[in-house]
Amino acid sequence: MNEKQPEWYRELQRGPHVQPNFTREKKEAIVRQTETLGHGEKRRSRWMIRFSWAALSFIVVAVIVAVAFRENVGAPGGGGGKGAVASPEASPNATPIPKGQFFVIPSRQDGYLKDALPFSTEEVKKIWVKETQVPQDRMYVILQNLNMLEMTKAGTDDKPLSTESLIRFETADSVYRIPYDVDTNEYHLGGRGYYADDQVMLLMHGILQPDSKLAQLDRMFEQARLEMETREGGIDESFSYDGKRLTVAGKSYNEWEQLLLLRSSVQPILLGHYYDDAVQAVGNVTEYSDGVMQLNRSIVFTDGNYATPDGLAVGMSKEEVVQKLGKPNLQLDSKWSYKIGDYLKFHLYFDHNKIRCIVLSQPL
Repeated sequence: MNEKQPEWYRELQRGPHVQPNFTREKKEAIVRQTETLGHGEKRRSRWMIRFSWAALSFIVVAVIVAVAFRENVGAPGGGGGKGAVASPEASPNATPIPKGQFFVIPSRQDGYLKDALPFSTEEVKKIWVKETQVPQDRMYVILQNLNMLEMTKAGTDDKPLSTESLIRFETADSVYRIPYDVDTNEYHLGGRGYYADDQVMLLMHGILQPDSKLAQLDRMFEQARLEMETREGGIDESFSYDGKRLTVAGKSYNEWEQLLLLRSSVQPILLGHYYDDAVQAVGNVTEYSDGVMQLNRSIVFTDGNYATPDGLAVGMSKEEVVQKLGKPNLQLDSKWSYKIGDYLKFHLYFDHNKIRCIVLSQPL
């Protein structure tokens, strides 16, 4: 047992702690290696975060594009297929394109005005008088007049307008302007004046001078027209009246027309001229101080002093009319018309069930 041990055995008995192998240099090397690994982990972590945000952004954009595409397919102007794009009109944020505005200058000064206009009346979408839009169901009054106006016959003396109001005709891409004088019932086109018809005259007074007598007549006539459009059934042609019973102050329409031409006791007030396309001539609208007005083929009585042979006069009720005269051939809420021969020539206009005016008319 006292045998001498080899050197390697003696080194083994000393153990690993006898010789200090974990030196300062090794510690510092381990620390440096740890820091290097930490920096790598941090860089890897930042890269992963950036990658996650990029992926999330891509998903959000893809969802937005998919939703926009689906809505566009059902929008006005969308094609419903791949790559469909909405028309500019369908976009609520589309900037409106300003329309060109032009004063109307006829291409010639004879023939019908419709053939000399820079636009077709069928293209007109809206009509404005100053800042008032003409109702859609009354645009025909002006458009029909432009179509039927014969320029040579409707022409007036060359003079400036006394009261100018612009009538604007709006088409899909342009606005055409025609100056108009409500006091003389004239259009001004290319330096010349042209008389409008009597229907335009009434309409324009209703818009520009709503308190005038012509404006009151316009509202009264328009009310009856609207009632006629919605009325069920037509004119009762089964009976007619003796013309002598439907005179005013003992005179028929023709007799009143002659009387007004020769009348000197009551001076007429000229309310304006009009062009009558039916006879291609210019006529006058006149008012008399005793409650008589002469329009185109109509004579209006607004004073209670004028009565029929049966005693009908302004201010009487509908019940009194039926008792004195009988039922009308055409019965509306605001207008009753009576037939003489083949035509309705005698008319009663009502306001709150009382006669507002009596009208004698002369159809062509």
